[in-house]
Amino acid sequence: MTCLQPFAENVWIMDGPTVRALGIPFPTRMIVVRLGDGSWWVNSPVTVATDVIDRMTSSGPVRYLAAPTKMHVWRLEAWHKLFPAAELWAPPQIPNAFKWLPFAGILGDVPPIGWADYFDQLLFRGNLFVEEVYFFHKKSHTVIFGDFIQNYPPVKGRPLRNALFKLAGVLSPCGGVPIDIRLSFTHRSLARRSLAKLLSWDFDKVILAHGICVEKDAKSYVERAFGWLTG
Repeated sequence: MTCLQPFAENVWIMDGPTVRALGIPFPTRMIVVRLGDGSWWVNSPVTVATDVIDRMTSSGPVRYLAAPTKMHVWRLEAWHKLFPAAELWAPPQIPNAFKWLPFAGILGDVPPIGWADYFDQLLFRGNLFVEEVYFFHKKSHTVIFGDFIQNYPPVKGRPLRNALFKLAGVLSPCGGVPIDIRLSFTHRSLARRSLAKLLSWDFDKVILAHGICVEKDAKSYVERAFGWLTG
């Protein structure tokens, strides 16, 4: 994808390069939201062409850069260099290699005042290794996810890859929470409380960082994805 793709009112997504973790390829995705004053909120930025940046900044400044999980923090560095005046917001777990970045604050259950009129926010707790922040864009009824739910389409001619993704519980059309992430939820009471808040939001669309997004009936999709937690 070479341009921003409209997803909902004042919400765009853009796919970035594939990265590898433990040898496994993962797609990347940036989410940008235009706020009421014309400024931009950017989640998990990716490398983009200059003309995309120019089109964005012609209508307003990039004001906020956010990383929802510790695995996304590295993606803030390049955009911080492009927009040094933008506020950087980090998840609770900041990798040591990026603690030098001038963060404005740490994300949690309460959205910063700068975007509180546009988003509700949730820190999903209970996992032994990672916590991630979800953002609920109120006007478009859209929840923005990090890494916990993934939804990869099958690839023609790649039966082994497709079988592994199905075994992991992340093959489309169902997708879901990968089995390794499920197994690392050691504090399930905390996770269930987080899930209850998530499902209290009035959303019908979900943007996933990894895989196919959900553009309708997203609440039932999320309930199914976390069925192992409540069953």
